Amino acid sequence: MKKGLIGVVVLVFVALVCGTAFAATFDSVDIEATMEWTIFNQDGFLGGTDYDAPALTVPDLTITAGSWSAGTDDGAWDYFTYTAEMATIGLHESASYAIYDLGHDFTAAQGLTVEADIAPLSVDIAYTGSEEYGVGGTYDAGLFSIGAKYNSTEAYGVQLEYPIDDFTLTGQYASGKLLGATTAYLVKGGYVLTAMDNSTDDSEVWLSYTISDEATFPAETATIAAELVDYPVTATTLVGATVSSVETGGVSTITYTGTSATTLVEGVTFTLEVGKVGDADVTYSGMVGISL
Repeated sequence: MKKGLIGVVVLVFVALVCGTAFAATFDSVDIEATMEWTIFNQDGFLGGTDYDAPALTVPDLTITAGSWSAGTDDGAWDYFTYTAEMATIGLHESASYAIYDLGHDFTAAQGLTVEADIAPLSVDIAYTGSEEYGVGGTYDAGLFSIGAKYNSTEAYGVQLEYPIDDFTLTGQYASGKLLGATTAYLVKGGYVLTAMDNSTDDSEVWLSYTISDEATFPAETATIAAELVDYPVTATTLVGATVSSVETGGVSTITYTGTSATTLVEGVTFTLEVGKVGDADVTYSGMVGISL
């Protein structure tokens, strides 16, 4: 099927679902802005020549009006969406379509996305102004779900996901045809820490193992990674950590990162970050952020 024809099909689908007028009044308007200061790092405390002025993030704006919503990113338009009973259609400043966690994406560009849910089947589509596209679907069988994706780079992949209470086991496979594309396999397990004291909805731990092999110049890469996400050690402090080992051609590189975010008072957060890549020196920094 030609890319142009796929674009027509997507646009017709959007016209059918979006046949309503924009709501006359806004239901809600949210504005978010942050300012951050780095107060120390591995080179010293605030005042050194390597410190920039406080970084101000341009306020982001989110507007909703009935089934419609729009938002900005760094002060520029980011998305515009309409949510119907079974589907959400969006216009995006930057749209792309990766094959699960295994890459094979095309270059992001302005585009349109469709996410439809017709239980037990869900479908997602992306189409950009540069005539790139991606399409995928997931079937929920109850005990497990199985999905498949394909995009205009001729890459494709499948995913099998098996949830067991707070634990989720996921397997993925992807392959592509572009120069430098890889055939890759991934197995990962995630555990939601809802049973732990002080845990939040975002607290979780992940362990993954990935094997990829480039077809053009065969060089197998094996990656083992573990991640702790937003675990509350106190009522005001969230910690996170990652460790990964990447081995290619018998050469292995280990990377460590750690973060700690403490809420000092409402809207004021102190963040400590630590990292190390291979044989390089440890880097660290402390930063104060103010959120509006």
